[in-house]
Amino acid sequence: MKDKMKRITVFFTENQKLYKWEWVLLALLIFLPFVSCFYGDTNVIVLYENHFWGAIFQGDGILSYYDYVYDQVQNGLGIYATYDFPMYLILGVWGLPLWIFWGSKGEVPTMFFKARLYGKCVYLIPLAITVFLVYKICRELKMSKERAMWGAFLYESSMMVYVAICLNGQTDIIGMVFILLGLWAYIKDERIKFLVFFSLAVPFKQYALFLFVPLLVLREKKIWNIILNAIGSLSVLIVSNLLFDPLSPGIERKKIFELEIFNRLMANRLPLLDGSVPTPVVLLLAVCVFCFLKEVRDEEERKRYAVFIPLLTMGCMFISFESSSYWYLHLAPYLSIMLVYNTKRTRHNLLFETVAMICLTLANYASRPWAFEVYAYCGMLLEKLFGNYNALETPFYLENFCQKIGITKYCGAFFSTYVVLLMSIIFINRPSQIRSEEDAGFPMRGYAYLRMFANAAVAYIPGLLYLYNVYLAGKV
Repeated sequence: MKDKMKRITVFFTENQKLYKWEWVLLALLIFLPFVSCFYGDTNVIVLYENHFWGAIFQGDGILSYYDYVYDQVQNGLGIYATYDFPMYLILGVWGLPLWIFWGSKGEVPTMFFKARLYGKCVYLIPLAITVFLVYKICRELKMSKERAMWGAFLYESSMMVYVAICLNGQTDIIGMVFILLGLWAYIKDERIKFLVFFSLAVPFKQYALFLFVPLLVLREKKIWNIILNAIGSLSVLIVSNLLFDPLSPGIERKKIFELEIFNRLMANRLPLLDGSVPTPVVLLLAVCVFCFLKEVRDEEERKRYAVFIPLLTMGCMFISFESSSYWYLHLAPYLSIMLVYNTKRTRHNLLFETVAMICLTLANYASRPWAFEVYAYCGMLLEKLFGNYNALETPFYLENFCQKIGITKYCGAFFSTYVVLLMSIIFINRPSQIRSEEDAGFPMRGYAYLRMFANAAVAYIPGLLYLYNVYLAGKV
């Protein structure tokens, strides 16, 4: 018995190697909510995948995509196409089997479990690629293979991955591939690749631009070069928009949605001048000015700033406006890298990050329950295995759960905890405070396991509520 306990202690405190079965365990923890939840946005995205081929074979060709989707919405199917076209290009390529087996026969793919599951699996390849890129970035930062592997593991097991991919099933992970490719190129000082990858990332969601500009002015001090590179980062977006008639009904709806998002981004204001100063703009400009004035002394310092500036920028963004729950995924890679990069603060970073993201998720459960509700589990794996709760007249929803245990009442406190802890992480990981040592003597596995299971437990709450409703229905 003593020998067994000793081996277990050594495993959790001294052995830093990650084993294949641990990756399998993590994959299983992610798999269950991924195949069990089908949020309304995911439903729409699967329809986008199918509509791509509908526009080609039933519409007026690929350039009629936005108007084709507009017509489908008028017929009561899905919502308007609001992304820039490169997103639909990737979704469409993935959606070919949906069209072959369902769409071409006049069937709606989202009515079938297999089609739903296949359509949602479009996120798995980008997730795997981003996990690999986090590992490669850690290696580029001169971390050992073991420590870099832990960085990738912490990224994949983060609360934000559960929320954005498993529960909300949103597309942010696709653009994240190009952002991390651009960051990897930046760390390696490959300037052309840095520009190319970020120009590809910008059309997927404009958070890439908010990262590109600070990183650019940190390295480049000549005004004309900054302007030319900034224009270059918008090149793919500009070209893709020029392909479509700006006055067509589908594009008009896209513009309306973009204006709504812009107004949402600008909603929070500082009490300066006439009280109309947008908080996110002030913070982002402050980061850009700081980067422009900063003179990086050597390669080591440049690499530290290459990790810190994305964390600072996304941190400023996601404390300054009302974000959708899945947008916080844009924090995940930089937090995860910092967890293993700054070995001086690993214990504090793990504690603060875990508590902050769990508080954020619980607050989102209370303030945006429709994005996680139990009815999103209907028609998916849990229903296939355990049945439905249709016999209940009044199901016990996530909203009721949050009200009953006090999450709704203290929602503001949860958000406040997230903000304070995120700001604390940024503060204690300033480049001057980063210490990267291989023999830090920190028992990573034990803390990583606690974090992994804590995140999974919170992510499983809506699914467990679905099973509770099935149990109640069986009593009727």
